[in-house]
This record gives sequence, structure tokens and C-alpha cells, in this order.
Amino acid sequence: MMPADIEERTRNPADIAVQRIAGGRQLVWYPLDISALETLSEDQLPICCVVFSGAGDEQVAERIEAWRAKTGFSAFHISQYKGLGIFAEDFRLELLRDYCLRKLRGAARNLSREQTQIVARADVSWEWPQTILEDYEVKGHNVTIPNHMAMARVGYTLKPSVPFASAVEKDYTDAILESASAILKFRRAVGFHDVFALSAATSGAILFEPAFFRGLYDRVHASGPAGRAVRRALRYFQKQRGLSPTHGKDDREFFETSKEAALISRIRSDELRTQTFAVGLLAAQTTTPVVRLTPAVNHVYAALSEYARNVRAESPTARRKAPRLFAEVQRQLTAAVGQDRIGFIRSTSGPLKIVSDAPLEWLPIDDLPLSFRRDCSRIPVTPGNVMMGQLLFLEPMFVTHSELRQVLVVSSFAPDDPLRNMLSNSIGLIRDAWPNLELVHVRVSSVEELEAALNAFEGAILIFDGHGSSNDKKPVGKLEIGDQSLDVWSLRGKVKCPPIVILSACDTHGIDASSHATVANGFIALGARTVLATFLPVDGRRSAILIARLMHRLAEFAPVAVKAYQRAITWTEIVSGMLRMSLATEIIIELAGEPGTDIYDELQGKANTEINGLDPSWFDKLIERLAVVRELDVSATRQLVLAAIAKSDTIRYSQLGNPETIVLSDEILIENAMRVRAENAG
Repeated sequence: MMPADIEERTRNPADIAVQRIAGGRQLVWYPLDISALETLSEDQLPICCVVFSGAGDEQVAERIEAWRAKTGFSAFHISQYKGLGIFAEDFRLELLRDYCLRKLRGAARNLSREQTQIVARADVSWEWPQTILEDYEVKGHNVTIPNHMAMARVGYTLKPSVPFASAVEKDYTDAILESASAILKFRRAVGFHDVFALSAATSGAILFEPAFFRGLYDRVHASGPAGRAVRRALRYFQKQRGLSPTHGKDDREFFETSKEAALISRIRSDELRTQTFAVGLLAAQTTTPVVRLTPAVNHVYAALSEYARNVRAESPTARRKAPRLFAEVQRQLTAAVGQDRIGFIRSTSGPLKIVSDAPLEWLPIDDLPLSFRRDCSRIPVTPGNVMMGQLLFLEPMFVTHSELRQVLVVSSFAPDDPLRNMLSNSIGLIRDAWPNLELVHVRVSSVEELEAALNAFEGAILIFDGHGSSNDKKPVGKLEIGDQSLDVWSLRGKVKCPPIVILSACDTHGIDASSHATVANGFIALGARTVLATFLPVDGRRSAILIARLMHRLAEFAPVAVKAYQRAITWTEIVSGMLRMSLATEIIIELAGEPGTDIYDELQGKANTEINGLDPSWFDKLIERLAVVRELDVSATRQLVLAAIAKSDTIRYSQLGNPETIVLSDEILIENAMRVRAENAG
């Protein structure tokens, strides 16, 4: 409920809500270990700084007070303990206001004239009128907390929370969707505003499900009763499929009497609350509904593993099972998510943010995988430190087309590898059409050469062209550099990482990975804002064509899209549109004809026009045209199309990180908005 800046509470709450939905006035927060805080000096912190210390460890609050005294930096410390900073129960907005104004007036010599005026205007009451939601029952539970946080952020005052628990799974589903619907209703009431065209669109919904780290079991080697109790407690949580408690009499007695089980339960509870609050902060700063899923989505792993083994199989006979195995993955995802949640997803608009380890991109929405029905990006839940880092505030990166012009292509294939020139040849075929792209192509044969190439590059986009090795059996996914295997995580602190990373390599974020240590997560840890990664092996030729197509889209589509759509576009959109066109290509080749044939050119041309025209029916229209070509009814053609999708390479790509924070804009948008406002005022 605290304001994001000193000016916020001097404005109309409705106007502030519009800015938040547009991605502005975001909360700037960072989770810090106390030992990390103690290393910071006054010049490393903002003028106004609020520090929260939680309950459970009074020593942390004491160390914060000692740090404040040592540095002389007057951070505003909100504590759970009386006598240590501001006692949380005594906190009032006027205390925060007085602190901020005092600090800013003391730093007046460093403020601009405009900033000084803002400080002067802020010396008023920061209290907003209360808007009490009398008709909303506040069900207190982790599954609803993120939406309640988003409600509080836009100025709603909720009734006192009532602890919520039920033995009926549907009650949890209803509670989740009731709270999410309240946010959706608010967003619809706000309506459309021209500021939305100037910035990055916030997500239409966040799909969230915590994971349970599978690699943990291999680390539990304790023997005897204590070891058996720990393993039993871990197994209980791993086996959970729903949100309603599944304790039988034996389980209840076990968790009540075993100190090991109680410890595991407490750790898991703390972990879930931390994740919930972090996702809640993301929801609050973007006014986005959160749809908590069920642990059942994590149980799709066995089906994913079987599908992955089939894709990797060299036998054509074995790979014929791909459509059936992929359909089973989709069936299990559908059952785990449930029709009620799917219905809610359908009712939303805008991009979707996935905070989960399960490949929800494959969830079928009217037969089409979710990531081709809607723009999607994902934040992996494991490892937790990467997840927390991705949920933090990121200042939108507004770029012009010229700033995306420089592209570094790093190829690591051996001289005798048949894939060595595949990407360079694909790019070369249409390179002459891209005079505005500056492609820097570097071949590396050692990790040291890769490090040098990254550190010498100043642009925004890295394409890695080489082999990847999965971590379905090994603990760490790696890239092959010459005769070396590179653990990307080992590059931390050694290289500069561009904000956009595109991995033209196999298994860079495997759906059947045995641990979180994937190549894609490694690049996120290096500092990339977004990584285009692969769930599975990809065909070298098709991967090269896909990357060449993305470069073509960047050169030809991106400069005109802003003017055509009359709004800013995000990197999410650039990649998602390219993937849709690539999927259409694979379907057409499978069922109609090869590139260069008249029928291919006709079908692909119409599909591209509809996809770039943001026609939500492009998929169904493609099926109808294919039905005519194949001389089959639409239903039979649809089944052939679904089989082609299951075997396609394009479904194996996923956008990780926060690509929606990379925004391609143009001054013409601001000019248009100012002109319209002037006309309306006149």
C-alpha cells in the first residue's frame, strides 16, 4: 500500500492506477541478506531508502540498527520489534512522508528545479480516500494473497481476512478465480488510455505454480529413523496434486509427532510464502491477476520425459509416436490446470507471464498450444535466487530500431561439423536485404575465445550457434565449445552479457532436465533480460532457418510495426510472431508443399498476413485452407495439423526472463498522443 514515489499520493488514485497498468510507478524492491546490506555505504543507496526486517530473528533488526549507526545513513527501518527502528504496528504514511521530505530537502543542492518543485508539492497528506470492498469476502490463503496485494495497491481497503481451508478442491479454484476476477474487473473498468500505447503492456495474467526441486532427493543420505522421516516428509509434499489438504490420520500423526517432519513442513511453508509474496509484488506493481495453479502441473514430468526420449530417438519408427505422446502431455496439462482456470485465461487479453517450471506453453487452448494462442514468457521457479531476481523491478528498456541493429553471432562448431555453415549460409541467402543490420560473426574454438567475443561486443543481441548437451541425466546443461564443454554458470563475473540471448542449440532448457542448472537459466544468471531457449533437441537446418527468419523480422517487420500498430511493441511480440509464422511453415510443409511451390507461397503468405495483422483466427483459417488443399473435411484436417504440431521444431522454443521489458518505440507515438490530447482539449 506504500507509494512508489513521493509524488504518487498527490495525484488522483484513478490516474495512478492507469499509470501502473501501463507499467509505470513500479515498486522498487530488493531482497538482501543482512551481511550484504552491511557492505553497502551511503553513496551506494538512494536518498530515500526503506528497509524492512521480518519477524523470527531479532538479531537481524539489531544488525540493521548497528549498520545505520556505523554508516550514519538514515534509512527508514520498519521492524517487527519495538525499540528497533519503526515498530511495524506504529507505522503511518505520514512518518514515511516526513522522512522522505526531510531527506530530499537535505539533498536539495543535488536536485533539479523540477525535482525541487515535486518535493514542494508532496508536502500534503498522503492518505487516499478508502474504497472498501464490502461485497468481497477475503479468504486468507497463499492462493489468494497475490491478488489481495494487487487490490491493496490500487487503493482498495479489504475487509479483515478470514482464514481459508477446505477439503474440497473446487473451493480453492473458486477462491483463486474470485480474487483474480476482482483484478480483471478493475482493469476493465479503467478502460483504454493513450498512455498504454507508449509503454510496455503489462501481462494479462500471471500463471503461477511453485515447484519442488527434484534434485533434492539425491542429497538426502541420512540413515536411521531421522533419515526415513525426512524422506517421508519430502515424499509427502512431492506427491501432492491438489491444493486441498490430503492428510490422512497417519500423516497427521506423523507431522504432529516427528520433529524432522515438522522442520521440513516449516521450511516448505516459509518457501511457499516467500514465493507467494514475491509474485504478489509483481502482481501489485502491474495490477495483474494471478492464477495459482495446482501441484498437479509438476506431475506431468513423467509424460514429458517419455515425449523427450521419443524426440531424441534416432529410430523413425519410434518417433512416429510423437503425436500420441505430445497429446498425452497436453491432456495431463489440461487436467492439471482445469477447465475453470482455462476459461479464465480465455477471458483475459494481453501477454501471459508463466511463473512455473512446467511447460505451460503447451497447454492447448482450442487445440493450439498456449504460446501460439497468446504471447508468453516464463520465469522458472527453480533456482529460487534466479526467480527472485526476475521478479524484481526492471526499468523498461526503451529502444529504437537502430539500437537493436548490432547482432553478435557466435559459432562454436568444429571445422568438420556438417552444421558449421548452416546458419551463416541461411543468413547469407537474404543478407543483402538487411543493409540496416550489423551482424558480427565470430567463430570460437575455446571458452576463452567466447569470453573475449562477449566482452568486445557492445550490442544488444547475442545468437549462440552450436551444440548443447542436455542435463536430463547429468546435473548441469552445457554448451560445446570446440573440444570443451562449457558450464555457462561458470562465466559469472567474467563476461558482459547482452540483454537478448538467442540459443540456436539443442536442449538449452530441457523439459526433462534433472536440475535447474540449464544453459538458459545460466544466461539469465549472467544478466540477460531474456533468453530464447530450447526445450528439446532441434534440427540444425530448421533452427538456422528460424534464426534467419528472426533476423529478417527484426530488419523488416520491427521498423514498420510501431507505425502500423500505432503503439510500442515488445521483444515478446517480435519473437512470438516469428514463432507463429515458423509453426505455420512447418504445418504447410508437412501437409501441402515445400517452399517455392505455388501452394506453399499462397498459404504461407496468407498466414503471415493474418499473424502480423494480429488476427486471432489465423490458425483456424489455415486449417480451413488446408482442408481444401487436402480435399478433406475440417475435422480430419485438424487432426493432421495437430500431429504436425507435435513433430514440429517450433514448439520446442520458449522465451525466458522478461522480454516484455524490452520496448521498441518511436517518437511519432508521443507526437500522436500529444496531438490527440490537444484536439480533445480544444
